[in-house]
Amino acid sequence: MEIAMKKLPVLLLALLPAVVPAHAQHAHSHGAGQLGIVVEGAQLTLLLELPQQDVVGFERAPKSAREQVTVQAALEKLKAPAKLFAPTAAAQCELSEHKIDAPLLEGTKGDHGHGDVEARYVYRCTRPEALNDLKSMVSAEFPRVRSLSVSFAGPKGQKAGKVDAKNPTFAW
Repeated sequence: MEIAMKKLPVLLLALLPAVVPAHAQHAHSHGAGQLGIVVEGAQLTLLLELPQQDVVGFERAPKSAREQVTVQAALEKLKAPAKLFAPTAAAQCELSEHKIDAPLLEGTKGDHGHGDVEARYVYRCTRPEALNDLKSMVSAEFPRVRSLSVSFAGPKGQKAGKVDAKNPTFAW
């Protein structure tokens, strides 16, 4: 398992060219997010990046009690990845950790620039050999997100694609 953890950064680096371009240029496209999928041994890691506008309807820190309620509801959705993603059921994947990074929403960053919401979800799969797809329900939970550009790295190589409400499953 320690060896798998050492290899994970290498796989994440392999995904960076596909996941980072919009972020690196400080230009994001409203309605479109990024999803990185890394499979390493029994571990499934999902890296989700969404424009804050698509998550809560504004790109700044919340200014009113109503906006704060909207922010809290969005953060609760992000903390419940079972409502956002469904790995292949036969793989028996269980969430082992998650991290949400939303500086503008959490009040840890000034009110400048475009706000992005980033989330990282790590699953442990009892039957990783059965893991061959991921269904996204992100568009159902966050209707402003029309599509996710997907980058995949795993034992079957690398692959890129897109998921949306009409085609929510990414297979590898």
